[in-house]
Amino acid sequence: MTLLRALLLAALAGMLTACPLAREPAKPPMWVVRDGDTTIWLMGSIHLLPPRIDWRSDAVDRAMGADELALETDPTAPGDFDAIGKAPGLLPLAKRVAADRQDALARAIERTGQPGDAFDGYKDWAAAVILATGDALDSRATAKNGIDAQLWKAFRGRQRVALEKPGDQLRALDMLPPQLQSRMLDETLDGADYDTTYEAWASGDLAAIDKAGPSKELRAFLVTAANRRWADWIAARMAQKGEVLVAVGAGHLAGKDSIPDLLAAKGLKVERTQ
Repeated sequence: MTLLRALLLAALAGMLTACPLAREPAKPPMWVVRDGDTTIWLMGSIHLLPPRIDWRSDAVDRAMGADELALETDPTAPGDFDAIGKAPGLLPLAKRVAADRQDALARAIERTGQPGDAFDGYKDWAAAVILATGDALDSRATAKNGIDAQLWKAFRGRQRVALEKPGDQLRALDMLPPQLQSRMLDETLDGADYDTTYEAWASGDLAAIDKAGPSKELRAFLVTAANRRWADWIAARMAQKGEVLVAVGAGHLAGKDSIPDLLAAKGLKVERTQ
């Protein structure tokens, strides 16, 4: 799961009634980077999960014994989605979508359970982010059950690091050129459904994870730029002793310029463990 599906309004999580789903135990993709006195586990996260998903394999439990946790963002930080994602004077969302995409837009809106006019005040990128959560909501997947929230809680009392400051990811989307914001919205209407994304993550299928991600045009902004920053952080952290678990969206670990590939290009030994 990449940034596109990672960001959502926290209020949406409270709209659902927890419902256990019968799913096989998940084995998210994992790597380890080691030198003489430092070990960093790199785990592919999924930011929204249904309740009662079993993802604590032996490899995950070993990594969760680390001294430090690093996530994309602090999952407990207050959000400012509306402040960044809304703008006055926008055309209704339906008027910003091509005529031949109206049916796809209607289906995407229906999956969120929201009325159509609820999206009219949002910029294209922000509407895309909310619409991308529709299938997840249908599957009872929420942020409070996601890997990020569970790990942050599990590491209470130990060092916890956010790789991005609150709001930075939203502001990066807000800075996209208008044509790419429109492209992001259009791609969301045909995006992979939640079950497809979940199964790719749960099976550690890198090809499927990459396929579920954004197009080449958007990938540079939504995936690769963050990959480079986070790979630099991991490489710098290798200079300090200790054990660290780094968990980021699984889409950042698959495809061209993935974090494992960038770390290997820096001369680090990167081994896949799950």
